[in-house]
Amino acid sequence: MTPFFSIIIPAYNVENYIERAISSVLKQFFQDFEIIIVNDGSVDKTVDIIDGYAKKNENIKVVNHLKNDSQHIARLDGVAASNGQYVVFLDADDYFTDDALNILFDEIQKNISYDFYEYGYMEQPSGNIIFPSFTEEDRFSSYFSKDKYPAHTMWNKVYKSILLKKAFTSLERVYINNAEDMYESIVISYYTKNIYIINKVIINYSIGTGISTTYKDYEKTLSLMQSIKTMFDLVGNFIKKTNQNVDFNNLKYKVLNYLITNFINTQKDEKDKFNLYLKISDYFNDKIILEYLFYNSKYLSQKKEEIFFIRNSIDYRLGHKLLNPLRKIKRLFH
Repeated sequence: MTPFFSIIIPAYNVENYIERAISSVLKQFFQDFEIIIVNDGSVDKTVDIIDGYAKKNENIKVVNHLKNDSQHIARLDGVAASNGQYVVFLDADDYFTDDALNILFDEIQKNISYDFYEYGYMEQPSGNIIFPSFTEEDRFSSYFSKDKYPAHTMWNKVYKSILLKKAFTSLERVYINNAEDMYESIVISYYTKNIYIINKVIINYSIGTGISTTYKDYEKTLSLMQSIKTMFDLVGNFIKKTNQNVDFNNLKYKVLNYLITNFINTQKDEKDKFNLYLKISDYFNDKIILEYLFYNSKYLSQKKEEIFFIRNSIDYRLGHKLLNPLRKIKRLFH
């Protein structure tokens, strides 16, 4: 019998959290589900914990990777192994609210024709509640607009399985962590016709265990920058393959601003912050940086760290050489 929900949990070295995630599913009042746990090459006690639950619960399926292949590939394999009518991704360090699946089932039954449903979550341990703020249905175009920035998280949505499996056939099987949500979300949005917003809390999202630990960590931020570069390559390939007429640079500007504001400027060590600024040109090409700095000033908050970076960068000096003659000509006509 086909389960209503497939709950997919990628798991890599999460021995401290995985039991909480699994038990939050098992104790749901609504029980028409399967759990697919993808062990992504864990080397701690994660495997033992997963196997223990699988032996006691027939609706738990385990997919094993011999090595760490990344959360992106774990999701691909989890979706391929799923049989449910709808798919929900649950990160191993997060967990459902007590009546999560019952709420989702009721909302889907009342609004059956949608491709995916986006819902609210509670940050833990702060208790802050976040509801979906972006309600437009044409998300694919929105990713490449100047002013819009749709949420690109995969873990606060429930997807119609037939749509998700179709979208996932267009995803490349590449190692990518931290920026995989945006890549996957953009491709899914290409296939999506309509979206329904559920203004109810379904997930407890743990702060300080996943990508949020990157905010003040130099090496993790460098890794994120590499992941962003990989994501751009993957999205670029998809745009070319589907022959989409979008302004890819708009997405790059927004991501560059997000990177600077939320990861580089939050570094604890000023030296690390400066070094990360100097690394930007390794991951964003000169054209993007110049246009970000000089033509899209609305993206640039006037923080001292950014000003310091700009005034000490090759791109800044090059930009002035290029722009000064144009500014002189412009002044003649004003």
